[in-house]
Amino acid sequence: MVSFVVYDLAFLVIFSIFVAFFLYKKRNTGAMKREGIIFMYRPQLGVRAINWVGDNLKKTLSFLKYIIVAIGLALMAGIIWLLGQTLWIYVSRPDIMQYIKAPPIAPLIPYFPKLFGMESFFPPFYFTYFIVALAIVAVAHEFSHGIFMRRFGIKIKSTGLVFLGPILGAFVEENRNQFEKKGKLEQMTVLGAGVFANVVLALIFYGLYVAFFAASFSPGGYIFNTYATSSIPLANVSGFIDEGNLTAVIAGNETYYLDEGLATQLRMNASELFVYLDTPAVRVGLRGAIVQANDVKILDGDSLREFLESKNPGDEVTFTTEMDGIRNDYKMILDKHPSDPSRAYMGVGFRRAVPTGLIQKLFSGFMKFKEPSTHYIPSWDGDFVYFFYHLLWWVMIINLLVAFFNMMPLGMLDGGRFFYLTILSITRSDKFAKGLFKVATYAILFLFLLLMFFWFIRII
Repeated sequence: MVSFVVYDLAFLVIFSIFVAFFLYKKRNTGAMKREGIIFMYRPQLGVRAINWVGDNLKKTLSFLKYIIVAIGLALMAGIIWLLGQTLWIYVSRPDIMQYIKAPPIAPLIPYFPKLFGMESFFPPFYFTYFIVALAIVAVAHEFSHGIFMRRFGIKIKSTGLVFLGPILGAFVEENRNQFEKKGKLEQMTVLGAGVFANVVLALIFYGLYVAFFAASFSPGGYIFNTYATSSIPLANVSGFIDEGNLTAVIAGNETYYLDEGLATQLRMNASELFVYLDTPAVRVGLRGAIVQANDVKILDGDSLREFLESKNPGDEVTFTTEMDGIRNDYKMILDKHPSDPSRAYMGVGFRRAVPTGLIQKLFSGFMKFKEPSTHYIPSWDGDFVYFFYHLLWWVMIINLLVAFFNMMPLGMLDGGRFFYLTILSITRSDKFAKGLFKVATYAILFLFLLLMFFWFIRII
């Protein structure tokens, strides 16, 4: 099977050729203008579409302005809180750099999960995803700006597409003087319209993401994330034996085990040691999602429990697991269950994380549509299912990222003037609003530098 990287690079080449041909054909038209290495295409179709929506949906747009401003304020508060939380984590949890090597402000470029060693946190990010997502995000963002400019009588000079090689963007040029003469609410609505469109698109693509998952995936295994565990006094430990993936811990007449995650405890001066019990799954080093037991297919946790209930302690079982698309077989002798000696026992489980922070709770809520301990498999062509599934995910996520990022109180972003107008509306002091806006801008930039500094010193 040809790797999707090959398809992705082929798409990049073909798309680049198409863009080059398009730019060449339009080179002598009034709609195309070159500014350095950037090409700007200004068709009249965009202006006409914006004018039509702005003129025909006046009542709806007037109602939406209050929602847009509210969402803008929420996003601004959210991104400031997220930046503060990120800084606190980097300051209070220096050990986090052992697991996350990427800088806290990492560029959203194709293949960045592989480049920064973040493949366990993010799905693949191809050029195809980057181009498609950026085009959808940019066009919707700028189009929404334009619609509300038209609604409030702000002249739109031009709209169009921006080309930086194969990378697409969009823009709307407004009459700046007319814009700044409008009321604070109107200005804030225009500024927040772009991120509002991105939030709406994120919700739409979330719905498509869930629907596609339901139609294209089915249960095909059980995911365990822990072995049977216990804690022992560190003083009772008499030695350690390296056994490859696991480290055997000798305490008296008993043997326990540590993996790399648990082994970090040894560097934390703990009085007790959190360990794995000596169980069949630990002894064979069971890894991956359990997809089969002997000749029985394992679909989820319930089917695994049913299989074990049909076995007796001392039975030999071959478990088949799948990890990163590779299947492995593990033979083990089942033990007696600690709470019921008549039942067979292998010693795996799934520990559910209890969401604590706001972000964790929101993420947990968004992922309610699938069971975290179930290994899902594609119902049709696996590679293409994953390709489109991840595409929907990235379009959703990038819309959210752009919405949050654009509402930061920085001068070069929509959030900069939005913040200034917010403070002006509260204090009615232009001098105070401008001063606080300047302070906020420098504070955010300083926060970025501080985050990068903490990351840098932890890395070196």
